[in-house]
Amino acid sequence: MKAIIPVAGAGTKLRPQSYSQPKALIPLAGKTVLSIIIDQLQEAGINEFVFIIGYLGEKIRDYVRQKYPHLQAHYIHQVDREGVGHAIRLTRNIVNGDEVFVVLGDTIAEYDVKEVVNSPFSMIGVRKVDDPREFGVAEINEAGFTEHVVEKPQIPKSKHGDGGFV
Repeated sequence: MKAIIPVAGAGTKLRPQSYSQPKALIPLAGKTVLSIIIDQLQEAGINEFVFIIGYLGEKIRDYVRQKYPHLQAHYIHQVDREGVGHAIRLTRNIVNGDEVFVVLGDTIAEYDVKEVVNSPFSMIGVRKVDDPREFGVAEINEAGFTEHVVEKPQIPKSKHGDGGFV
């Protein structure tokens, strides 16, 4: 299994901190967001990583090489940021049909990574937000399965008109 970690965003909401540092490398409680994610995934047995880099991507590459010198890492440069789906699609040659575990490089969550890795189902982590236009909407059927995901919709479709996913 390979982990795909998109970290190409410019971090405009974190300015001025993100002018000189990618948002995944901004320190949080003594660690970076990226190191928290990598550590979680390594503890679950994932050792091959694909980083989708863009804005300040060399800093991501240098950080991973220095902090995790034995990590099997691949880097894909996303020139045009056209969303998460586009970023993940760029990894298809490296993934080459293997199972993948996708974690957004600017998101920290507490969950049992091993449980997700060992699940017989594909999973996506979602939570309700006040304004899904900043995030997206996951359409979930009555059985609890995600049927469709729309990233950052201008006019969100929601069961109650007031929520989306992160």
